[in-house]
Amino acid sequence: MSAKSQLHEMLQRGETVVAPGAYDPLTGRIVQRMGFKACYVGGWMTGAHLATTEPLTTLTEQVEVGRKVARAVDIPVIVDADAGFGEPLQVVRAVHEYEEAGIAAIHIEDQVYPKRASYHRGLEHVVPREEFLAKIRYALKARRDRDFLIIARSDAGHAAGGSWQEAVARLQAAAELGADAIMPLTRTSEQMEQLRSLMPNPPAPMLTTAYFNGPSVKEMEALGFRIIIYPIATIAAAVSAIMDLYAGVRDAGECRFDPQKAQSVRSEIEAAIGLPEYYKLEDETTERRG
Repeated sequence: MSAKSQLHEMLQRGETVVAPGAYDPLTGRIVQRMGFKACYVGGWMTGAHLATTEPLTTLTEQVEVGRKVARAVDIPVIVDADAGFGEPLQVVRAVHEYEEAGIAAIHIEDQVYPKRASYHRGLEHVVPREEFLAKIRYALKARRDRDFLIIARSDAGHAAGGSWQEAVARLQAAAELGADAIMPLTRTSEQMEQLRSLMPNPPAPMLTTAYFNGPSVKEMEALGFRIIIYPIATIAAAVSAIMDLYAGVRDAGECRFDPQKAQSVRSEIEAAIGLPEYYKLEDETTERRG
């Protein structure tokens, strides 16, 4: 079964899909080896990985990161498609590019485009409802594979002049158009509960983002969410570990990393990249003796 079909079927069965973040093929492999059934390539994470920012990343860059992760794993990859990278015309191309890259699902949001860096400091702006719905409508028309899922995301609950009521109205309208899932951008358990009170019977499976020290998976499930993504945690944990390690080198001239743990981590990396299989192949060919 293809990765696209896996995600579609999990949602049809009513399963909860937990998708940790992956910003490169190795992190995607690690997510898969840990037993998760999907992974997520977020725009913020891609921007950070490229040492720029999400509003400055291009469709080509985001598709390529998604393609590399999808090629490295057998589980579905969900990708942040930002605001569709333009108007409906550009959305159509984006859908085709993500489909061809082997991505299982994308979410398209109602933020203004070009995106603004100030979004990351809480200055959020969304386009009029009909402009957003036009993007969803043409994204649905553009897809060639029914197992490729289109997720409608609304940031209207946080935007200037917006409201949770407006976010709900947008997402309900997107679901009526045929969106496979909906994503109200919630950041706290209080916001999730407020959203749930406004939409007690979601018209499509709901996706939410998980944050540090936020609600547990079970708590988010109880609030009706069926796709739970971790958009920042992976790269934040990696950067934190790197800074801790090299602070010791900078301050004391010592690389403080337990040798046994280091060897264990190296072994896990080598297993994740398939090195034992490469050894086996060489044992049967170039390293064969006798």
